[in-house]
Amino acid sequence: MKKKILVSMLIAVVLLLTIGSAVMADDPTEVNVTWDGTGVVAGTVDLGDDAVHSFQSVGVINTGSFYSKDSNDNPYNYNVDSTIGWLDTTISTGYAWFSSQRTDAKTSYGNAGQESYTYVSTVDGLATLQNRSSSNYASMKDCNYGWNANNHITISGSSDYFLQRYMDSGDNNFVGLMAFGSGDADLDCMSSEASQGQVKLGAGCGCYTNAKFNANGTGTLDFLANADTGIASALVPGVSGMISFGFIANWIGSFSITDYSTIAD
Repeated sequence: MKKKILVSMLIAVVLLLTIGSAVMADDPTEVNVTWDGTGVVAGTVDLGDDAVHSFQSVGVINTGSFYSKDSNDNPYNYNVDSTIGWLDTTISTGYAWFSSQRTDAKTSYGNAGQESYTYVSTVDGLATLQNRSSSNYASMKDCNYGWNANNHITISGSSDYFLQRYMDSGDNNFVGLMAFGSGDADLDCMSSEASQGQVKLGAGCGCYTNAKFNANGTGTLDFLANADTGIASALVPGVSGMISFGFIANWIGSFSITDYSTIAD
């Protein structure tokens, strides 16, 4: 569908920031921004009443790209367009985040209100963040296979870092994790999904599971899930009947989770 797309982009230059492109077009409506330098890049794209994509990337080293598209396709004449957006950035001594909010839905599939959120910060060393999120009349999906299947948040050589990843249904279903520490860390979160009735973190998109976390140094990981009817998690295989679940781990040296994929219904 054709509708007005509101685009708000803020560029703040600390020392040197080169913007490679900032392109907007109709049918479909797209925003594409690339940058390389030092400073702050931030923006919000309001895709009509279908979705909102927001991001910020800050660093002494700051190289990346942001993309947002409203397909203006109105499938099945449900008055809800398909959208997609992503952030792919590398920073040092800074932080970056990407939020995708689904703001419209065919209500027979459940209400809108879902959010996908990814965040990383580091006092020093290098950090990367990459995630791709799409939405339509039925649900939100973060399907990274075929784009970036691995290393969705990484930290290397940091004396103090923090990362966060979650999917929120906008209702009671929520799955998320955060980790902080010093040293190195690598979070794989290839697939995730969210609708009013269900949230999947590290699973979904009709694809194999790649939901790993690895770290070296010292740190803490905090994992949380809430649900209306039940939670199934690879962290506690074979356990059923949970409507709330928490997991905390501390480490000195090497730490690894081979599969944290969790579904909250």
